[in-house]
Amino acid sequence: MPEWSEILVILVVAMVVFGPHRLPTMARKAGKMMAEFRAAARELRQGIERELAVEEMREVAQDVISTTKEATTGARQSLAESDRTLRSPPQLARPGDTAPGTKAQNQQSVQPDLDTEESEKPPVDPAVKPSSPTGTDHQAAEGPEQTSQSDLSS
Repeated sequence: MPEWSEILVILVVAMVVFGPHRLPTMARKAGKMMAEFRAAARELRQGIERELAVEEMREVAQDVISTTKEATTGARQSLAESDRTLRSPPQLARPGDTAPGTKAQNQQSVQPDLDTEESEKPPVDPAVKPSSPTGTDHQAAEGPEQTSQSDLSS
């Protein structure tokens, strides 16, 4: 910024060159030119700021578009997988399976423990007679009502 003495020297020189009659007109023109220059600089700065804002908006829009595409792709894959699962026939249970659709080779076979104590054995229903070890089960066909006294004592 020029000092007051420099401004005073410039005004004296301008008065000598242009004369006292044209000096006020020249000062008005110089003021208008400075106002126009400031307005142009302001418009240029606002234009640059607008372009930067538009560029930032484009970057944000690209981010949103890419995120949306990723989400859409994931959703489509999930829907396709669900559709394949729903359209595929269910696996039937094998005789050794405990639950439908499970693989028998992955399940461990459960074998009964032969060394169980008497308290761990299942309770016996008194209405049901055990079968005879010889394979003849003639008393089971008669039913519990027709048991003889000899059967009860044994």
